[in-house]
Order: sequence, then structure tokens, then C-alpha cells
Amino acid sequence: MRILHVAPFFEPDWGRGGMARASAGLARTLAERGHDVTVVTTRPAGTPTEETRDGVRVIRWRVPAVLERHLFPWAPGMASRLGALARVADVGHLHGHRSGLAAAASNAFAAAGVPFVLQPHGTFAIHGQRAVAKRIFDRLAGDRVVARAAALVALSDAEARELPRVATVVPNGVAVPEGSLPRAQPGQRLLFVGSDRPQKRGLRLVGLLAALPEASLELVGPADATFRAVFAPMAGRVTWSGVLAPEQLAGVYARADLVVHPAVGEAFGLVPFEAALCGTAAVVAGDHGCGDWFRRAGGATVRADDPSALRAAVLERLADPELRRSEASAVARFAARELTWAGAARGMEEVYARLADRRRSVA
Repeated sequence: MRILHVAPFFEPDWGRGGMARASAGLARTLAERGHDVTVVTTRPAGTPTEETRDGVRVIRWRVPAVLERHLFPWAPGMASRLGALARVADVGHLHGHRSGLAAAASNAFAAAGVPFVLQPHGTFAIHGQRAVAKRIFDRLAGDRVVARAAALVALSDAEARELPRVATVVPNGVAVPEGSLPRAQPGQRLLFVGSDRPQKRGLRLVGLLAALPEASLELVGPADATFRAVFAPMAGRVTWSGVLAPEQLAGVYARADLVVHPAVGEAFGLVPFEAALCGTAAVVAGDHGCGDWFRRAGGATVRADDPSALRAAVLERLADPELRRSEASAVARFAARELTWAGAARGMEEVYARLADRRRSVA
């Protein structure tokens, strides 16, 4: 099957979070399973305009600096190239709907009569971030993209409930990040992997550190000066590692004693599952897709936005290495059984096949 994926972020744009990594994992696995996979995405500095990456043809467009890449990725000539690619595709797959790239791809698929899947990756809900700009974009283009989608795919039951019509739930795959796994003697080393966005709730860690005077914290991910300044009084206990490639994350996960993942509104959440595959337990905020999957896997979840519950769960696990090992093992077994990229690809193949059958019956 010829599949055209359109994603605003794709590997190696690691600083853009889960969508870049998940779209790459799915595309790569579909190619391994014999499909002809092309990805159209934006072009970060230092990446080629076009390449074949792990069997996937990747076409990148440089976005003018005046446009915000994470909300309005668009570039001259992109629409005509998308039109040509859509005409030879059997099915399309949009990762996210709220971008100029998604709007142009939606137009291209509609003109070519090619059905497409929309997978929002947790971005359909506004979550209080850039709310005015997002609502304006939805009125101008985003709502039309959603309406045109022949199928919606959610990463969790929680995300499916946020979508405007019935969606098929296909979770992400999770794999052990390649790299060394140096384990250290047990201690009180906490790890947070995420951005400085409010949804990630990174600032919850300030109060947590205050309650744990012997603990240290490593923060991995993009963070602006304002976010970093909040941790300044604890500078001797906080390490900043910035954005890391997946292969660099393996060692970071392995040397931590516990991952703290207080994010809210996440449709899936790769971090706590990857940590478990590297032997490290996590405490995760519940009441959303990530928490639902992690609880099902046997991991520790607490009420979202409950600092007392978060602190108690972290304290309990720092004091009990065997509990940490037991939970990490349970989550790792679940991920290896239920959350593989092969499983995600099979789930998407079923969705694609339904759309292709529907297209043939109409023709």
C-alpha cells in the first residue's frame, strides 16, 4: 500500500516531543512491513531536504522564520508538491490537524479523492495553550481538516472521548531506546523528561524537591529562561540536560532512581514506558490517557494536580527499591506485550484497509 504521512514534526526533531518520535516509529514499522511510505514534514536546520530514512522517503520543507513552526508550518510550493504526492497515494495519514501543513494536505487529498486518517496525538483539545490563535485557526481551516478525515485515530480511550466523533484507538508503540544502560547504586535521583509547557507540569517539581532535601533532579527537554529561573534556588541539586536524542535517553533513564511524570492531558506518553523498559519506575499523574495506560500496565499513578499525593507516592518509592523494581518490571512486561510498534502498525493497517475498501466500493 502507498501511504502518504504528513506530520509537522518528524525525527530527528526531538525537541518537538512525542509526535516527532511517534510518527517516525509508525512510518518506519509500516515500511518494514512492506508498505511504500512517504513522509512530508517541516525541515529543521541541519537536516536534508529529502532522504530515505529506515526505508521511509522523507521530504522536508523549510518554513519561513516569520511563521511559528509548531502552529503554522507552511512553505511556498508545498501545496503543489503535496498535490502530486497525494495523487499517487492509496491512503493519507495526517499527524495533527492544526497547522498550515495539515490544511494543505487536506486540500490535496480531497482534490485527489484519496481518503485520509487524522491522528491528533493529543492535540485536538486546546488545553488552555494559545487558545485564541487555535480557535481562529480552527475556524479558518482546522475544522475543515477534521470534517474531511475519513477516520479518526486516538492513542487512548481518554483521547477518543475528546474527539468529535467515533475514533479507533491505536496506542503508540514503545521500544527500548538504543544506548548503554549504566545502573548506579540506589539513591534519590529523580528524573523529569518533558518541555517547559504548562501541560507538562514541570513546576510541580519545585515543591517536590523542597519536601525531599536529599533528592537530586535531572531535567531533560527544552526549557526557557523563565522556567529555569524557578529552579535557581536549588541549583546545586538540579541538572539540566536539554533536548536529547532517543539513544541518549537510555542512559539517563537507567541512572535515575525514579521518573516523575506529572503531566496532564496527555493522550499517551512515551516517557514512563521507556523508563520501565530501561529498568526505572515512574510516578505518573492519572486522569488522562497516559495515566490510564500506565495504571493498566501496573505502574504507579496519582491524582492529577495533587502535590500531596505526588509527594507521598515519590517518597514511598524512594524508600522501597523492591517496589520500584517490581513496578518497572510489570510495566516493561505490559509494554513488550501490548505496546509494540508492530502492534500499532497492524492496527493502522486495519484502518487503512477499511478506507481502501470504502474507496473501491464507491468507485
